[in-house]
Amino acid sequence: MMRRVSWLFGVFAMILCVAPATVLVGREVHRRADVDWTPVLAVGAAAVAGILIARTLRKAVSGRYLRTSIQRRRAGASPTFAFTLVAWVLAGTAFGYAVGTWFIATNVGKPTPDRYLQNLAGYPLPILFLFAGLAVLASAGYYSWSFRKRHEFPVLRQAGIAIVTEPGPPQPVKVTKMWLTGMLIDASLFAGAIVPRLLSDDDRPSGEELATGVFGVLAGPAIISFVLLVFLLVNWSTRRSAFDALRQPTSIAAIGIVLAGFALDQAGQETAGGIVALVGVLIGSATLLNIMDRGSQPWMGFLFLAGSFVYGYLTAPDGRSALPQGVTGWVVATLAAAFTIRQAWQHGRDWTKLVHPSPAATPQL
Repeated sequence: MMRRVSWLFGVFAMILCVAPATVLVGREVHRRADVDWTPVLAVGAAAVAGILIARTLRKAVSGRYLRTSIQRRRAGASPTFAFTLVAWVLAGTAFGYAVGTWFIATNVGKPTPDRYLQNLAGYPLPILFLFAGLAVLASAGYYSWSFRKRHEFPVLRQAGIAIVTEPGPPQPVKVTKMWLTGMLIDASLFAGAIVPRLLSDDDRPSGEELATGVFGVLAGPAIISFVLLVFLLVNWSTRRSAFDALRQPTSIAAIGIVLAGFALDQAGQETAGGIVALVGVLIGSATLLNIMDRGSQPWMGFLFLAGSFVYGYLTAPDGRSALPQGVTGWVVATLAAAFTIRQAWQHGRDWTKLVHPSPAATPQL
């Protein structure tokens, strides 16, 4: 059952839009006199007007879409996503520009900049734009779907044209496929970082680095799932979804086995504890702690796929964020991103499929 994720995507998108805007503003401001709030106010006013226009147009084209679908007795592709995306791009631009300018204005001239600004210096600008763009796309997808649930799906259902279907309980083959998907994303990014070093005569990776990387690939799906679920669990608006995934028997078993391994390690049984914990981690990776098939879907699945890409990107080149190195690194990173997007599209399609209702499910008008 689809559960409400509320404002989570919007908050993430706005926060991530601040980072690239702050870097761009910081390049133009070198002293307090350089801070100019006039463009910020102009961009904010234009964004508010654009958002209002986009929302008005979305409502109009949605009504036209419904009338056309009823006439043709078939639900085609709704145009609401495009207008929702425009609104969120404008909102992210205005919010990021305003908060970024404020950050720079409050830190310019200081001998020691704010820690946030120091951390931004380690991230390439294209990566900041990439993360912000993905968050804006996710927000547009979520809120356009929310709009359709309120305004379009009830009409389509009442007219006997279409209903939303959700996949049944995951089968072992599908669970294995989801596990391999997460590992393949991490493995491809790890390979893109490690292969050039293997071919190098000066910077060959040590055996410990290779072992750590392989473990990270195998354990990555479990680590990503657990971190995301814990974060969602402490957030009141997503608590029910996270709890739905964590309360499944496979999730409980995986977490319990890992805790038992830690307990053995603390009791002096390091080898046995390590083996037991590894088994628990592998179970968690194989089942993804049910993050792809429980709770609010397809949104939790999107978070996992995005987390897999970010985890693989940040950890593959020895834990430092940097642009891909050389042609091999760029090719692998691009292929991994394309694969992640394709898997996200397929996952979303599985959970948001519109089908013609059976006669028994069609209400009498």
